[in-house]
Amino acid sequence: MSLESLLLRCPACGTVFRAPARLPDHGRVRCGVCQEIFAAQVAPSIEPLPEISVKSGVPRPAYVSAPAAPLPSMAGGLLRFGLLVLLMLGLAGQLAWLARNRLAEVPSLRPWLATACERLDCRLPAYHDLQTIRLTEARVTSHPDYGSALLAVVTLYNDAPLAQPWPRLALALTAPDEVAVAERIFEPAEFLPAERQGEALFASGATVEVRLPLADPGTAAAGFKFSLY
Repeated sequence: MSLESLLLRCPACGTVFRAPARLPDHGRVRCGVCQEIFAAQVAPSIEPLPEISVKSGVPRPAYVSAPAAPLPSMAGGLLRFGLLVLLMLGLAGQLAWLARNRLAEVPSLRPWLATACERLDCRLPAYHDLQTIRLTEARVTSHPDYGSALLAVVTLYNDAPLAQPWPRLALALTAPDEVAVAERIFEPAEFLPAERQGEALFASGATVEVRLPLADPGTAAAGFKFSLY
């Protein structure tokens, strides 16, 4: 049996390795692991290291990474988004309710507000914009039938996109210095002609001619002025 077939054991670290092909005369060798020098003695019997068996059902160890932050579920995100939308709609509804009178004056919003009021059983305030009612013709002359009276004639035109309540009409007779010497405010029932008395609203694009008999204040009046309220 050659030396290469023999196994040597280091007495210091227990490493088992094959003997060199030729030993020195003193018979000492150096361990290649722990560098221990010892007398080469053949190990009487070297038993192989037992294999480690893993019992069935016993979990094996594994590397565990740091726990990641849980991602929000899609259902939870949609729920929060839905609640946010509801809160925003509620806030918008409250603001719209507080500003409903102003919003009612916007012609483009009237159809939407009217539909909402039908469902909510509320009453939409009437559209009212005096700036869109024009006085297209105005004059004051002597009354053709009464010598001591004047006749004021004015034509009103509703330029608004919606019908609106009839305005009140004010007429002032002024002195040369534009100071009013006589003034009166007429309600719609007082100035509307008989054929227009049944109309509750001044229709969009409609015109009406108003004729008002007045007492003649004499030479104190040099001019006149119409106003709407």
